[in-house]
Amino acid sequence: MPDIHAPACPTNATPAGQLADVILGDFMRLILAAALTLALALPAVAQPAGITGPASVTDGDTIKVLGLPIRLQGVAAPERDDADGPAASAFLRQLVEGRDVTCVPDGTKTRDRIVAVCYLAGQDVGQLIIQAGHARDCPRFSGGRYAAAEARARAAGRDLSRTYALPSYCLPR
Repeated sequence: MPDIHAPACPTNATPAGQLADVILGDFMRLILAAALTLALALPAVAQPAGITGPASVTDGDTIKVLGLPIRLQGVAAPERDDADGPAASAFLRQLVEGRDVTCVPDGTKTRDRIVAVCYLAGQDVGQLIIQAGHARDCPRFSGGRYAAAEARARAAGRDLSRTYALPSYCLPR
């Protein structure tokens, strides 16, 4: 009949082997305790705080969410009084007005507006307005993130660059 008191794992039968097992077990517990202590001591990695709520449109590259003015990061749209400005504002209004958007601020402000990348149902609003041909990629601030969207607009015959020059503040310095 098997010994029911025998250890589940074989151990070293010699006193030196048993001492090694104890030391190894203590060492592993020490390592585990140190790792747990370190993990608890480190601050949690902060996720960017998003601003989520129904949007209203100011112009082609500015919206308000929860009453906060938000400038779409990396997007250059014609102003309301420019030739293509009303169309840009109208497109953005049709896209987001009254719908919940989530904007992730980049930590900067311009003209008292929070600068952020905004999303509608997971889609980047800046990409959508640029791809539709109502705004342009502002590479100094987008890092070229919307260059492909602008190229697709141009290829589809919606080349805003023919009537709206890229503002000088968008040019890399």
